Amino acid sequence: MKIVIDTYGADEGAKVLVEGAILALKDEDFIPVFVGNESQLKEIINGRIKDYEIVHTDEFISNDEEPVRAIRRKKDASIVLAYNKLKEEGYDGLLSAGSTGALLAGGIFISKRIDGVDRPSLAASLPSTGEICMLMDTGANMDCKPAYLEEFAIMGKIFLQNVLGVENPKIGLLNVGVESHKGNKLTKETYKLLEERDINFVGNIEARDLFTGKVNVLLADGFAGNVAIKTAEGVIDLLKGELKGVFYKSFKNKMAALTIKNDLKESLGKFSAQKVGGAPLLGVKSYVYKAHGNANEIAISNAIKGLIKYINMDVINKIQGELND
Repeated sequence: MKIVIDTYGADEGAKVLVEGAILALKDEDFIPVFVGNESQLKEIINGRIKDYEIVHTDEFISNDEEPVRAIRRKKDASIVLAYNKLKEEGYDGLLSAGSTGALLAGGIFISKRIDGVDRPSLAASLPSTGEICMLMDTGANMDCKPAYLEEFAIMGKIFLQNVLGVENPKIGLLNVGVESHKGNKLTKETYKLLEERDINFVGNIEARDLFTGKVNVLLADGFAGNVAIKTAEGVIDLLKGELKGVFYKSFKNKMAALTIKNDLKESLGKFSAQKVGGAPLLGVKSYVYKAHGNANEIAISNAIKGLIKYINMDVINKIQGELND
């Protein structure tokens, strides 16, 4: 199995992608195919990987560029070369920590959409005190139609069943209230569509329950989903900072912190993005995972392992089959 890794876009540069691949190779059997500056990559690898490939380029698409235009014009951009590599025999999946917009545009215009899918979706796993939960969408589709959210529900259900082993996943709709009549035009129309579908739709979910695991797939347009998840990330970081300040306030507090250090680490670990590492881009004809720009090598490693499981479970064909039933 060959996994194509776009080495541009991570906050820590190409090094974190290489280190993550090396870490993943301890548990998985695959050949990493790095797309980026050849001399820099060879220097980072430094003989630590026995079997690998490099696709050289110094060009990439930044977050400031208009994604569709950049995908069409920058033929040697790393994400374009990576997607084109997937068209060749033996290249199985793609991981990128770069521009979300470029990843989505590449999926639509190079890989192409699965038949029956109007818009692909990024399915981000949320930290949860309850069951596994994925938020769809988290920024790939800022403006959605009810039919898009209906497709997200089907794709999320199939991914959870096959990759994460969740039987009969519960589907919820992010809204301003739990009542069926609440919300804007999009959520009201989506609610009606989901009620008619043969899925386990449990109704509206408020943002206060983002991390309680009441549902396994939480549906939202990319704007609302992105605002929700980034607000939650900010609050978590704020609380961690406040806790640290309290613990370092006095010697007594430091001693108290030592007694609960392990329990606190375990509890806060539930809210770490490192465990999941990335989000699948569901709805395109290639197996694609998006890692966060600030991911470390542990997150990259876990993203690669998640991508490999996604590939092995033949999820794309299963999504295709259910959408066309």
